[in-house]
Amino acid sequence: MTLDPLGSRPVGRRTARLAEKRRKRQRNTRIGAVLAGAALLVGAAVFVAGRAGDDEKKDAVVRTQRTVLLQVKGTTGTAVASALLAHDPAVSEGSVVLVPPQVIVSVPGFGSQPFGRALATTSVQGSRDALADLMGVTVDGSWVLDTATFAKLVDTVGGIQVDVDVPVMSGRTVLLQPGRQRLAGVRALSFGTYLAPAEQEQTRLARLQSVLDGLVGSLPTDVRSLLASLGRGSSPSLAVTVLADVLAGLKADDGKQQLQYRSLPVIKVDAGTDETRFRVDAAGTRTLVDELLAASIPAGVRSVGNRVLVLNGVGTPGLGEKVRAKLVPAGFVFVGSRNANAFTYARTQVLVKDATTQGAALGARVAQALGVPTSSVKVSDQIGTIADVVVIVGRDFRTA
Repeated sequence: MTLDPLGSRPVGRRTARLAEKRRKRQRNTRIGAVLAGAALLVGAAVFVAGRAGDDEKKDAVVRTQRTVLLQVKGTTGTAVASALLAHDPAVSEGSVVLVPPQVIVSVPGFGSQPFGRALATTSVQGSRDALADLMGVTVDGSWVLDTATFAKLVDTVGGIQVDVDVPVMSGRTVLLQPGRQRLAGVRALSFGTYLAPAEQEQTRLARLQSVLDGLVGSLPTDVRSLLASLGRGSSPSLAVTVLADVLAGLKADDGKQQLQYRSLPVIKVDAGTDETRFRVDAAGTRTLVDELLAASIPAGVRSVGNRVLVLNGVGTPGLGEKVRAKLVPAGFVFVGSRNANAFTYARTQVLVKDATTQGAALGARVAQALGVPTSSVKVSDQIGTIADVVVIVGRDFRTA
C-alpha cells in the first residue's frame, strides 16, 4: 500500500501508477530543459568564439620582430649554450636573452626537465616550444649548431676579441690565461661555457654574452654565404635567408648601440641533489618580455582563464606537441602535457570547471581549436588549480 504525499490516507495501485507517470513526465521535462539550455549555451559559445576570432583578425597588428633560438649542441645531445635572438627591422632594435640550461621547463609530451636537456629528449621544435611557453613569447625558429660547427663559425669570421676574466681550466690544464685577447673557435666556446668551482651560473652567462657579442660584431656583410659555408653541423629550422636577415639585423643594431643583452630571470631551487636547478622568475620575466619582446607576445598569453592542460589518452608519442600547435595559435596558454590514467579514450574530452555560460563558452572555444565536436565539452570537479581546462585526447583527434 502507498501513502499520498500527506501520509494521511491509503491510495490504490492505479492511482499510484498515475502519480508515478506524472512524476516521470515532470522529470523528463526538466532534463529536456537542461539539455536544451546546454545546447543553447554551447551554440552561443561557438558564435561568440567566432565573433571574437573575427574581431581579433580585424585588430591584428603586423608583427615585424623575429625571434630565433640559438643553441649549441654538445656531444651528448644536450644544449651547452642557449640564447634567444630577436631583431625588429621596423624599429632597428635587437636583443639577446641568455637562457641558463638548468632552468626547469615543461616540454610538450615529456613533462618537466632542465631546458638544456630538452634538446636531447625531444625535437628541436619541442625545445623551442618549451622556451616559448616558459617566457610567454612567440619563437619563430631554431638554429642549432654542434660544437665543431660553432667553432668553425667563429674561425670563419676571423676569431673574436674578448676579455678573459679568469684562468680557464680543463682539469689541471690552463686553456686560457686572463686578459684581452682574440680567441679562435674552440677556445671561444670553452670560454663561453666555462664555470669555475664555486662560481654562480650568471658568471658563465656573462662569458657567453662576451662570445656572442664578439661574434655578432665580427659578422661579414654577406651573412647568407657565411651560413651556407657551415655545412651539415648547422641546422636552422627557418629559411637561411630569414636567419641571415636576423643576424645581419643584429649586427646593424649593435653598430647603432641598439642591441641589448639580458639573462633570463631565474630563482634557484633546492633539487635535492648536487645539481643546480632554477625556476623562472615570473615577475622578472614578464618585465623583460615587456621591455624587449612585447611585439612577440602571442594573443591570449596575458589573458585570464585560458590555461589548458593536455592529457594523452591514447599513448601516441608526441601528441602533446601536436595539440599545443592547435591551442597556442587560438589564443590559449599551454601549461603542459602528460599521460592520462589510461590509453583507452576513443573520444576527446574537453573538461571545464562548471556549467556556467562562461564555462560552456571556454570549452566550446577549446573544442573548436582542436577540431572536435562541442559535445566533447563536459563538466568536471577534478581539474584543480593548474589549468582552467583539461583536454583528454582521444583517438578521434586529428593533427591535420
